[in-house]
Amino acid sequence: MKILPVLSLLFLALTPAGAASRPAAHPFLDLDFEAPECSSGWLQGSSGDYDLQIDGSQAYSGRQSMEIHFASPLAWAGSYGLVQQDFPLAQALGRTLRLTAFLRTEGVTLGSLEMYSGAVDGERSSVAFTSLQGQGPRGDTPWTPYTIEIAVPASAQEVYFGFRLLGNGTAWIDGLSVQVDGRPWADGKPASLAPPNRQALSWLRKAAIPVATVEAGNGFDDLQRLKAMIGDARIVSLGEQTHGTREFFQMKHRLVEFLASEMGFTQFAIEANMPEAYQVNRYVLTGQGDPRELLRGMYFWTWNTQEVLDMILWMREFNRSGRGRIEFLGFDMQVTRVAATVVRDLVAKAESGYSGHAMDLANRVNAANDRGTASAADLAAAQELYDHLAQNRDSYLARASREEVDWGIQNARIMLQAMQMQAGTVSRDESMAANVDWIREQNPDAKIVLWAHNGHIARSPGAMGSYIAERHGAQVVALGFAFDEGSYNARNSLGSSGRVVANEAFPPAPNSVEAYLNAAGLPRFILDLRHVPAGGPATWLKQPRPFREIGALARRCSSYPTVATDTFDGLVWIEQSTPSTLLR
Repeated sequence: MKILPVLSLLFLALTPAGAASRPAAHPFLDLDFEAPECSSGWLQGSSGDYDLQIDGSQAYSGRQSMEIHFASPLAWAGSYGLVQQDFPLAQALGRTLRLTAFLRTEGVTLGSLEMYSGAVDGERSSVAFTSLQGQGPRGDTPWTPYTIEIAVPASAQEVYFGFRLLGNGTAWIDGLSVQVDGRPWADGKPASLAPPNRQALSWLRKAAIPVATVEAGNGFDDLQRLKAMIGDARIVSLGEQTHGTREFFQMKHRLVEFLASEMGFTQFAIEANMPEAYQVNRYVLTGQGDPRELLRGMYFWTWNTQEVLDMILWMREFNRSGRGRIEFLGFDMQVTRVAATVVRDLVAKAESGYSGHAMDLANRVNAANDRGTASAADLAAAQELYDHLAQNRDSYLARASREEVDWGIQNARIMLQAMQMQAGTVSRDESMAANVDWIREQNPDAKIVLWAHNGHIARSPGAMGSYIAERHGAQVVALGFAFDEGSYNARNSLGSSGRVVANEAFPPAPNSVEAYLNAAGLPRFILDLRHVPAGGPATWLKQPRPFREIGALARRCSSYPTVATDTFDGLVWIEQSTPSTLLR
């Protein structure tokens, strides 16, 4: 499950009108934070170095509270750490919700601790919103009650509540209570989910495709059953539970090798900035350039690893050998400077009289991108630049090749997407999905492998994978990756000043998807989720179960309720995780 944009949090109300007919049983929301750590479904997120954890040394009521702590020596405007929880839709639609919580802060000098609520519809548009409006606690404050209230529209599609620490310091949250239309709402009891029985494990072992090794170059005998699973799909998406697991990267390299060698896939695209990844493609196709430097030029430590470099070197050898052809592409859009250079080069060649103004617009966009915030004027500048190039495509074709013109227009679009993301008008996932579509439009007959985090390839609403699945349907196979235990690379502010270090993974919850997969007793396998029978021994995969979602930041509690069969088409299970090999 993906954490929604912060500005639509604390009671985000939304679900179909028919939800009112659901049973009224109260779920367990752990309103007093008394459940064991990582077991109650509170989601966590941040835009910086925040530690979020249950604190047994501080409490307003009971034995413990939720702590949000900014652990880096530096903070910046806009940085935040947040926790959020779902509220049952059937008990919220058309009603007024009143939330009270006790908050405490220490050393909050840059921002404040906010609680807020809002409602969004099926299009993820806000239809109601309320918050403390900047009046949350700051500095050093004792336990103090705060209350907000919101009327949940009948058109709402989901309900959330949460808290956000803006800037630095430490905050604690405890003693929550909810009223629905003025009546106290009683928290439910923790769910008791049965462990997998013998029938469930027997089904899992029969359905699993055992994998002999994660390392490429070992043949494909154990992967042959994948051909039936992938079938005629033209897009295979490969996820990862962490951005720093060596075995995930190795297995994805091996799957790319298999798909290119055995199933005719000719393109590979990674969750990396589009124009920078295209520079790596030049090496893959022609051998020009230093692959290490080109990999480092993709900015993010997550991909600057020996495992990704090994795959790039294999791609070059595969192309050179004549056994096939594969390209190395990217579909992300977070950085604008290389894209701006591509745009300026096209304009200088095709419309020199526009060069000065184009440079002014590009410089404005680059400055906003460097700041990490986009004003309405910054967004308008990017929109003007993109519209001008798109509208003048035909005249540009008289002075430049189709490839140059379309590539320049796409880079102007990258600049626009970066501004839209920073302005909050279009999500990063939606833009990445649009960039995958652009790649496919340039090569309509090609088969493509995508590499990204599980949260991006997922079919969950708002994820890149949901947009891709909506447009390409059965042509897509999305494989999530999961592991049981071990360690992984991630940024971890606690004791490491925000450096990327190896982090030990918290054990998965006993009732998690990982616990079920691990119980099969197979160190590595692939599981097709598209033909899981309803009811019977495979119900584990059709129920909301905890499932890890760790990205580039280490998380103590990282498991979110997930229905595996709704989220992925298949799962790749790897028992042991070890840290990726970073190229410093």
